[in-house]
Amino acid sequence: MEEKNFADFVTAQEQARNHAEEIKNTRVGGLGGSDAAMVLRVATKGLAGLTATDLKRLCVMCGTYVQDDFAGNAYTNAGHAFEDYAENSLPFAGCQRELVMEQKLALNFKTFAHADFAYINGKDTHVVECKFVQQTTARVVAKYYAQLQWYYMLGAKSVLLYHGTGNAEPFEVTDAHLENVERDEETINLLLKGVKLLDDALSSGWRPEPMEKELLSNTPEVVQKAFAEMEEIKNIEAELKARKDAAAGTLKQYLEDWGFTGIQQEGTKHQIIYTKGGVSKTFDAAAFLKDHPEYHEKPEYWRTTNRASSVTFK
Repeated sequence: MEEKNFADFVTAQEQARNHAEEIKNTRVGGLGGSDAAMVLRVATKGLAGLTATDLKRLCVMCGTYVQDDFAGNAYTNAGHAFEDYAENSLPFAGCQRELVMEQKLALNFKTFAHADFAYINGKDTHVVECKFVQQTTARVVAKYYAQLQWYYMLGAKSVLLYHGTGNAEPFEVTDAHLENVERDEETINLLLKGVKLLDDALSSGWRPEPMEKELLSNTPEVVQKAFAEMEEIKNIEAELKARKDAAAGTLKQYLEDWGFTGIQQEGTKHQIIYTKGGVSKTFDAAAFLKDHPEYHEKPEYWRTTNRASSVTFK
């Protein structure tokens, strides 16, 4: 690595660490945009809807639990890299990176958000949230919908999702575009309701307690047997995957060596197709169901993807 590139790398790493530490500190005493899905759950299910992860997060907020350090992985690193990419590609002049937004909505904790990018026009704040996720934009919006509406709850005038796809490691962007996210009053009201429910509960003396994991030896015999069965099934699945991979490798090699596009079984439409360096298998639905009539009685286990030629199992 060249000296200049190495220096830039060290600077970027230091900035990432400082940013992670800053966010970690803000999570004590406050709820941010990444907590929006939890707040929405409280609004719809009450405190009984809190998961073990939710309770641990609330303990961090209340200062009774120290948040675990997370060094990150290829996907989180790619997310940071995409924000760097966005800084140079967003079509907005004067964008601020990592703008902290905050509104006083509760007595017992702060409500805030770290906007990846924001540009301010007079009194209006316009937010751009970056997501580097290998899914369709519609699915990404649905997955992070509560977080996107959280910005509106904190006073954003508009919210845009900058969705990127590509390779995580080595990092490469193959597509990126902006998606406008409309304000949703119903969801915003639910988020406000969830904030109030948590605030009222804390004012009443309620305190979250983390749920601990139970030791297997302390569980009933029926639970221990189920646990053992799950372990056995996991091992069988691993063995079957290894066998499948080995068989696919043999078929792939044969098709590559001889230049065939696939292998078809005589008398049926069962076939192996060579695709993008690998192999895939399709089935003749009619022939399969004829050979396995028991699936006629259990249609919930399968669905026809092409009425004339194929069947896919859930």
